[in-house]
Amino acid sequence: MRLNVKALEKIQGNDLMQGVLTLVFTSRYGKTLLLRDFNAAIIVTLMLIPQSLAYALVAGLPPEAGLYASILPLIAYALFGTSAALAVGPVAIVSLLTANTLMPMATLGSPEYVQLALLLAMLVGFFYLIMGVFRLGFITQLLSYPVMKGFITASSLLIIVGQIKPLTGISMVRGNLFERLHSLDFTTLHGLSALMGGLALVILFWVRSQGGAALFQTLFGAYSATLRRLLPMLLILIAALVTAGFGLQDQGMATVGKLPQGLPSLSLPSFDWSLIAQLALPAFIITMIGMAESIAVAQTLGAVKRQRVNPNRELLGLGAANIAAGFSGGFPVTGGMARSVVNADAGAETPLAGAMTAVLLSLGILFLTPWLSYIPIPVLAATIIVAVSQLLEFPSMLKLLGMNRIDGLISWLTAALVLFWEVEAGLLVGVAASIVWLLANHRQPYLAELGLIPDTERFKNINHAQTQTLEHCLFVRIDESITFINASVLEQSLLAKVADHKGLSNLIIVASGIHNIDATGAHMLTRFSQEMATAGLNLYLTDVKVPLAKQFANFKLFADNPDGIGYSSIDLYRKLAAEQQD
Repeated sequence: MRLNVKALEKIQGNDLMQGVLTLVFTSRYGKTLLLRDFNAAIIVTLMLIPQSLAYALVAGLPPEAGLYASILPLIAYALFGTSAALAVGPVAIVSLLTANTLMPMATLGSPEYVQLALLLAMLVGFFYLIMGVFRLGFITQLLSYPVMKGFITASSLLIIVGQIKPLTGISMVRGNLFERLHSLDFTTLHGLSALMGGLALVILFWVRSQGGAALFQTLFGAYSATLRRLLPMLLILIAALVTAGFGLQDQGMATVGKLPQGLPSLSLPSFDWSLIAQLALPAFIITMIGMAESIAVAQTLGAVKRQRVNPNRELLGLGAANIAAGFSGGFPVTGGMARSVVNADAGAETPLAGAMTAVLLSLGILFLTPWLSYIPIPVLAATIIVAVSQLLEFPSMLKLLGMNRIDGLISWLTAALVLFWEVEAGLLVGVAASIVWLLANHRQPYLAELGLIPDTERFKNINHAQTQTLEHCLFVRIDESITFINASVLEQSLLAKVADHKGLSNLIIVASGIHNIDATGAHMLTRFSQEMATAGLNLYLTDVKVPLAKQFANFKLFADNPDGIGYSSIDLYRKLAAEQQD
């Protein structure tokens, strides 16, 4: 029996939560969605060709590795991903991390280096799959906003400085910022390369300026934004024609060179447990960075398009994409902001737009590789500089210092270590500093002494409002969960409060701000309640929320005194007030 299901005109809400294949198999993927996805694929392909070549060079790999990383990975993501807009492929930061990981292990661009890149991609894919299967995406929350700002800004600056050699011919070593700048050898400047690269830089930056945008808007109207995004590809095409026409490659102009014609062959990388051990931590770091960026981009663009994204399926999709890259001659990939925005603006409705991009790119590899060989490296370097310059956030980092000094210092510390030490080490130290600051910040919970606002049922801090209090009673609100981080300090703070109030008979802990308690916190409360009983004080916890009450039950807290956690603050206040009047 054939189901009569109407094809969707637009993807909304939960349509992609189970993946795009569900739409295909239920006949809801029709002509309208197909045309929109195909239109987006054409535009993204034109943008992806130069970017994939350029980011392969950033990763220290042959240019074709970028093309290979943009075929099967896109198809693999389309099978599992749930974001209509996320454009998966090589990106700048992951390419830099790939190079930094592999440089100490093999010569740049060598067969051994390529094999290591494949193995690294496989490991990254494995970590993505583990994260998706066990729903561990929350781990990316360790990458705080200040750490990510500092890391991405510093990494972007390293990438830009690293393009001096391909842009101008001036030789330099790879390493941290100081090592790169100190090794610059201006005697190796190639004037023709610098001229072409500099001209490309001026044009690309001008197009992104307000003046360039205004001129394009005047000349091309509604098509101006699309044409401005495609200008790098047009510029590269013109530069390739000029290079081929005037034989600039014979005058020392560095070009992409001859590329293998045909699709990548499929093969497993060599598995060596000693190499896997060396690559495991860098692969995990790449996974964390890629996951944080991809999920954020997917959810942001999903909100704009009124589409929900399934984070765990996204991780499965990214895992499949990286494993596919490891099978097919690529290197680690993830979702990039710039291409994803273009993908969304171009009308992509499902992840199949990425699969169509892969098909179009495959056709380009089959029929256009002779022309791609003439692309000048200086122009590719210019496109990288312009693209990555948008990731520099030094002004935001300065503002962060003014908003929260510790967060700002952590951001600048991360950036400084990435620039002048090692990229991965800088990130890890930044994460560690954030965690230490978090623990220190939550170690001292805020305790507020409360009183009742006259003629109301509301309690306020006695230092911030005119309130009424009961004799021999102390209402204290804890604005923090009780965990191993703060349990000991909290106990000492409560004992100090009790000591400060002579003649106290009732201690009331207002628990409206307590959302969670762990075993250490439960043990502390048990001990504290015994101390209060020994001292002849009644201990109450009021306004206990249902989830917290269930945790109390699990830990057998107040099992012998259930009334100790059953009151609301206002009811207990009235009860104690009535007892005092009697």
